[in-house]
Amino acid sequence: MAFILTNPGVYMREVSEDLGLSMGVVQYHIWVLARDGEIEECRTGRYRRFFGAAKYEEDERKVISLMRQGTAGRILAALSEAQPMQHSKLADILGISSQALTWHMKRLLTMGLVEAGVFQGQATRAYRLVDGIAQVVRASAFSLPSLVDMPVIR
Repeated sequence: MAFILTNPGVYMREVSEDLGLSMGVVQYHIWVLARDGEIEECRTGRYRRFFGAAKYEEDERKVISLMRQGTAGRILAALSEAQPMQHSKLADILGISSQALTWHMKRLLTMGLVEAGVFQGQATRAYRLVDGIAQVVRASAFSLPSLVDMPVIR
């Protein structure tokens, strides 16, 4: 329980590897903690991530889960620092292809964390975080600094 409280958003394999426990032992204890209402589960993609019960709102669980996923977390971090941002500029900052960014942005748009459009008189389509999400991203990055290498905004 303490491991999950100090590492919100961990998934089962992380718990197993970090604590040196077998997957069976971890599965059993997570099942017991979930049954007793001490932890909550958040599914992001193929991962079931775990949080202390009633500690985080839904958007916070989504953001923390994504911050642990590398590229998605770096996208959120970049947009929290400078938004709106055009697709090509964001891809350059992150050092990923336009196609890879498109795939990630579709996920973030579907999750309701990012919106796309022409903002503040920009000539081309850009992305920005939905209202309130930038603060959640910054708070998550501050409390979980090892999760994301914050990109340098140029």
